Amino acid sequence: MTSFLFDFLEDTLPEGPARQEIHELNEHNVLILDLRDPSHSQIVDLIAEQFLSWVARKAADPQALSKGYGELVDLAQAQQDHNQARGPRSGSGTDPES
Repeated sequence: MTSFLFDFLEDTLPEGPARQEIHELNEHNVLILDLRDPSHSQIVDLIAEQFLSWVARKAADPQALSKGYGELVDLAQAQQDHNQARGPRSGSGTDPES
C-alpha cells in the first residue's frame, strides 16, 4: 500500500530534489516520510489534493483501497491546514516555482 503512494509521488512531483528523494526511498524500499517536516509541504499538498483521484485512475480496485487511503488523505489535509496556519516558510517547497 505504501509503495503505491510512493509511485504516485514519483509520477506527480516535478523534477527536482523532492522527486529524487522519493525515488531513492522507493528504490531502496525505505517507505516512510515525516510529513510534519516543512520541507515536505509540497508532498502533503499533493496527497491531500490529488492522491484519491490518482488512485481511482490507476488502481485495479480503487474501492478496496479507498478506506485506508481516505484516512491518509484526511491526515494530509490536517497537516496541510497546520502548514497553512503557520504561514509560508522560505524554501518549504509550497511554491511550484521554488
